[in-house]
Amino acid sequence: MSPQQARQLIALLQTAPKPILIHCQAGADRTGMAAMLYLQQIAGIDEEISERQLSVRYGHIGLPYISAAFAMDENWEILEEVLFGLTS
Repeated sequence: MSPQQARQLIALLQTAPKPILIHCQAGADRTGMAAMLYLQQIAGIDEEISERQLSVRYGHIGLPYISAAFAMDENWEILEEVLFGLTS
């Protein structure tokens, strides 16, 4: 997800009627990314808690060189730095 796409998604999530159902094919990676954006940018939940949305608990297995899902972890780190000025 590019920073521009993330900004568009945040704007959509802010104005969408609630409750919001977010789901992708597996419901783990892209869904987790959208949930993290919502929690951190709209609900005001801190970074540590919002990042739990990309976890094994929700079906996300982000292992370098083993899992394609690791790209979500890397993308999130870039978005945090570019959009929010956060570094992990």
